Amino acid sequence: MDNHQHNIIIVGSGIVGMTLALMLSKQKCKVAILDKNSKKKLLELKDLRTSALSQGSSRILKEISLWDKIKKKAQPISEINVSEGTNINDLNFKSESLNEGPLGYIVDNTYLKTTIFKEILESNFIKFFGGVNIKDIKKKNGSSVVLSNKGNFSAPLVVGADGRNSKMRFFANIKSFFFDYNQTAFVFNISHTLSHQSKALERFFPSGPLALLPMQNNNKKSSSVVWTVDSQFKKKLMERKNFNNEFEKKYAKAFGRITKISKPVAYDLNVISCYEHFKERIVLVGDACQAIHPIAGQGLNLGLRDSYHLANIISEGLKLGLDVGSAYVLRDYSSKRLIDKNLLVQATHRLNQLFSNNSMIVKIIRENGLKIFNKSDYLKKKSMMFAMGLMKFDF
Repeated sequence: MDNHQHNIIIVGSGIVGMTLALMLSKQKCKVAILDKNSKKKLLELKDLRTSALSQGSSRILKEISLWDKIKKKAQPISEINVSEGTNINDLNFKSESLNEGPLGYIVDNTYLKTTIFKEILESNFIKFFGGVNIKDIKKKNGSSVVLSNKGNFSAPLVVGADGRNSKMRFFANIKSFFFDYNQTAFVFNISHTLSHQSKALERFFPSGPLALLPMQNNNKKSSSVVWTVDSQFKKKLMERKNFNNEFEKKYAKAFGRITKISKPVAYDLNVISCYEHFKERIVLVGDACQAIHPIAGQGLNLGLRDSYHLANIISEGLKLGLDVGSAYVLRDYSSKRLIDKNLLVQATHRLNQLFSNNSMIVKIIRENGLKIFNKSDYLKKKSMMFAMGLMKFDF
C-alpha cells in the first residue's frame, strides 16, 4: 500500500502522461504514476510504430531537457507533399519558407517511450507504480482516493492519461462524442531504393488516405506508413499478397522500388471527443479526452500541448496555495485548451469526410481547391504554423 499523499496522481504511462509528470517534477511537485503494466514490461517494450512530433512538441520536450536525447534518433521533416491520389505536388509545404526549423520529426516509438520512462525512474519527485488495477475512485476531504489492487492512493487531483479506452473517463462520468469511421488503418514500415530526402507524402484516395513518413534508419531509405482504407476492404487486405499488390499501386514508386514491407498492424478508426475536460477532481488529457483520426498525424502533439498547459496551471496553482483539483483552477485549463482541441478534432473529422467522398463534383472541387491553396503563401504559412503546433490559442 502507498502511504504517501501526492500532489498529483497520473493514471497511464504513455508519452503524454509521462511528459506531464516530468514537467511537474521540474517544479518539485510530488507525482505518482499508476499503470497497468509493470516496470519490466515498459522497459522491454517493442513497438515497431513511429510517432510524429511537431516543431512545437520538440520545444516542449526541450523545456524538460529531453529533446537532446530524442533528437539524435529523430528524422526531421523538411517538406510535405499533399495530393489527390498519385498527382504530383498538388500542395507543397517546405520548412524553408518559415524560420522555425523542420516542420516536424518522425521518431521510433520504442526509443521515444523508453527514453522518457527512464527519466521517470530517475526522478526524485516521481513514483511509478506498475501492475495497478484501479477498482474505483472516491472523494474524501478535498482529495481523490484511488482504490486499487496495490492499495489506496490519494491526491487533490487525478489526471487521466490512460488512452482512448480511458477508465478515468468512466469513473469521472464524463460524456463524449463518438463516431465510427468504418475505416481501418494499417501501420507498417517499408524500405525503398531511393532516399526520401526528409520528405513526407500525404495522398488522398476515395478509399482513405495514405501517409508516407520519413525514417532515419537505412540511410534515409525507409519510411513509416499509415494506410487507411474502408473497413469493407480489410478482409481482402489481410491476405498478404493482396495487401502488397494494392499498396504498391498507391505507393507508385514514390521513393523508388520497395525492397521490404514489414508486417502490418491493423487498427479500427473512430473519433472520441469529450464534452467536458474535467469533473470532480479528475481531469483528462491526450487520447483519454480526445482521440482523433490519424489523417494529419496530430494526436500525440495535441496531447503534449494538453500536458504543457496543465503542468503550467498546476504549478502556478501550487505556488499560490490553491486547490489544484478545484473547478476554479481546472476551468482555467479547460478554457485555454478549448479552441485548440475543438479545432483539431473538427478539422481532422471534416478533412477525412471530404477526401473520402467519391462524388465526381467533390473530387473536382478538391483538386482545384488544393491548387488554389498551393498558390497562397499566406494560407500555407498559417496552416504550417498550426500543424507545427506554434499557433497560440490560450487567453
